[in-house]
Amino acid sequence: MKKPTAIRDVALAAGVSTATISRYMNGKFHKMGADTRLRIEKTIKTMGYLPNDVARSLRSTKSNTIAVILSDILNPYSIAILQGIEEACADVGYTIFVCNSNESMAKEKEFIEMMLAKRVDGFVINTTGGNDELIAALADEVAVVLVGRKISLGAVNSVAVNNVQGVFLAVEHLLARGCTSLALLSPRIDHVSPRIDRVEAYRALARRGKMQGITSAVHIIEKVAVEPVAEILKALIRQRRPLDRMGIIAANGMLSLAVLKAAKSLDYEIPRDFLFMGFDDTEWASVANPSLTVIAQPTYEIGATAAKRLLAGLGKDAKQSQAESLELPVKLIMRNSTLI
Repeated sequence: MKKPTAIRDVALAAGVSTATISRYMNGKFHKMGADTRLRIEKTIKTMGYLPNDVARSLRSTKSNTIAVILSDILNPYSIAILQGIEEACADVGYTIFVCNSNESMAKEKEFIEMMLAKRVDGFVINTTGGNDELIAALADEVAVVLVGRKISLGAVNSVAVNNVQGVFLAVEHLLARGCTSLALLSPRIDHVSPRIDRVEAYRALARRGKMQGITSAVHIIEKVAVEPVAEILKALIRQRRPLDRMGIIAANGMLSLAVLKAAKSLDYEIPRDFLFMGFDDTEWASVANPSLTVIAQPTYEIGATAAKRLLAGLGKDAKQSQAESLELPVKLIMRNSTLI
């Protein structure tokens, strides 16, 4: 008869002490890193270790809480996503813990550990892009859905938009408006998937036949603020060929606002000096002067869809359901910033 797996066997396989295994089994995670917690959980599952009935009951208890970790809660994009998540969770009696990583991978990791200690039932994460391995390991053990941003490894459910479609719509629109010179402005790429997707999609379009003879450039803004954006705008205007009609695309809402402010500080007039459009249909986009042509993302729907997918998967064996990357369509809303 096969000898039952003992706690010391699990400790040895996980590379921790039996005391750490005991603390884990009793839900005492506050001094335990997320990587340790996930390693122990995976070891227990692999070895088929069966704890006592009390611990087993503790591990199976639901908290009816969801952790929502956002990369920048002050961004209007994040606020709209959060609203969708909260309302979808509230509809079925779930409470959310909201965490703002402020684009810090260290804070994101800290919040993951903190929320694991609070025994949340699942995670909705708008990731910084710097904790791919941790999130992949997390998703292997608990329910996780990514919003807006994806990771480069692991099978993790995600809900985002079709960024390639968005860039295509923007470029096609500006070409149709007679632009002979185009530029894409993007925040610092880092590991942020939509920024990568949008820049790569723009560069791919620039190599195609429709943009032959079109002056094209990509500018990465290290810090989204008026001063550095103004320097880029001045350089673009200086380099513009005679009779060129220039079109500029901002790759997100915060950068769109910085471009409008920078243009005003330089006494540039949109669309006289350049046609301009951005991503995200923020509340101010329709009332700006000029009103802003945008690639509108269904931000509320992104959040609501992510929450519903997470809640639908709770209690299921993650290994039995295949992870899916869902991309929602975007649409172009034309306003005065591209009308000339």
